[in-house]
Amino acid sequence: MASRGRRGGAPAREDEPRRDERTEQQAPAPQGPVLPPPPPVDYGVFMQGLVQAMQTQAHTQAALQAQLEAQERADVWWASLLRTRFEDGAVDVSWDEFVRLFRAKFVPEHIQDRMEQEFLSLAQGSMTVLEYEARFSELSKYAPHIVADERRKTKKFMMGLKPSLRTRLVAFDHRTLD
Repeated sequence: MASRGRRGGAPAREDEPRRDERTEQQAPAPQGPVLPPPPPVDYGVFMQGLVQAMQTQAHTQAALQAQLEAQERADVWWASLLRTRFEDGAVDVSWDEFVRLFRAKFVPEHIQDRMEQEFLSLAQGSMTVLEYEARFSELSKYAPHIVADERRKTKKFMMGLKPSLRTRLVAFDHRTLD
């Protein structure tokens, strides 16, 4: 009987793996800290997040498409207006005239009225002075009859400030916002 021997002469048993096979199969001992296994993936939550991201992307694309279409409509309108009303640009158009024409075409009158009313009732409230000033400037476009006169514009701005600020600034008799 031939012996498949090990060193030292003892025969190896059929069911006993050889020593060098065992050492090959054993993973080396980790060097450094052992990290816990990653948490199991909840594919339901993962898919829900993926669907939400895709919907957000679709909404963004729709908004961009609407913006592009509005810009194209405005470009066509302006080119037509230049040709018919301003002799292909031979007649100068002031910025104020352009804004007036643009609003008349693209901003419904009830929206303009609502924005003017918001301007007229604007007060600082919980806004910072910078936030109030930004909102004031934004809405003042809808009340050109008030802001055309710098003194009236300044008075409107001052009256919208918090009373504690207003009383301090009134003493300086500001005539402009600059």
